Amino acid sequence: MGFFSTLLNFFGFDLNVNGQTPLPPKTVQKSVPFDTQIETFRKLGFILNSDRTADIESDLRRQKEIENNPYSYLYTEFGGTINREPWTPIGDRCWDFDTEAIEDHGAYVEIMQNLERITRGELKFDNLKDFVDVENENAWVSFSIGGSEYKWNLKVDNDWIDPELFSKLVALTNKLKTKGRYTVFNTGGQNVVIGFETPQHTNAIIKSTGLNVEWLD
Repeated sequence: MGFFSTLLNFFGFDLNVNGQTPLPPKTVQKSVPFDTQIETFRKLGFILNSDRTADIESDLRRQKEIENNPYSYLYTEFGGTINREPWTPIGDRCWDFDTEAIEDHGAYVEIMQNLERITRGELKFDNLKDFVDVENENAWVSFSIGGSEYKWNLKVDNDWIDPELFSKLVALTNKLKTKGRYTVFNTGGQNVVIGFETPQHTNAIIKSTGLNVEWLD
């Protein structure tokens, strides 16, 4: 948990983006029916990402935690994968990410691929490569985007992700002047839900769900 707290502090959440401050969360009910929650998310553009939508929705409906933890649990589930092979993402608007996930080569490539996926086309990382040597404390990720090539050296702290990666990504979105910005939702555990939204749509999510979605800065 110490690392998680450090991670959140490192991000330095700032709710003011382009002079616009997201609306404060509404009061969250103790229990909200699944159908109400799923419809709210649909209106916000959260679409189940499979031709087996009915099966996925049926699986989600059986989880009592969704009704007992209104919007927060379902939002986290939207960032996950289906519970069977080929483990495809449930949706593409957010990603439920475990911060303790750096074990070997390919870890940062997978992270970057997911962070690209949730931008829904705004960011495209080409020639993605990485190197992870935990024992010798050496890691980096490289890619090209917008006609420029990047290689980011990253710190190794056992199998924890280097938070500096997100700081670099925020700087990159600023440089590229993307319409969307990365957001983060604190689940209370060592995982976080990363999103990519415009200021206007972030406001809509907060107003409709009461979720404490914050800017990743």
